[in-house]
Amino acid sequence: MENPFEIILERLDRIEKAIKNLNVGETKAPVDELFDIAQVASYLKITKSTIYKLTSTSEIPHYKNGHKLYFKKSDINEWIFSKRIKTCDDIEKEALEYLRRNPKKFK
Repeated sequence: MENPFEIILERLDRIEKAIKNLNVGETKAPVDELFDIAQVASYLKITKSTIYKLTSTSEIPHYKNGHKLYFKKSDINEWIFSKRIKTCDDIEKEALEYLRRNPKKFK
């Protein structure tokens, strides 16, 4: 007859291995990359003085801790891509949609 403690220990070992295998697949949420003034200037390919101007007028998203400025890469990307210029086709589609929704205004 087998020792019940040995059976329990074997089962515990299998459970531990199974748990370790489950944890291997887990990934932590990526940490947003943090830029300082020089890094964001380099990333945007503009001068540091331009970055200072953009922060002083609150045009660019940033964080301030004491006298240090910080920028989240995701905020910078979102800010850049929110400045999209509409094409002529985009403007024409909007105009046609506006006319379709408001036909009485233009009769």
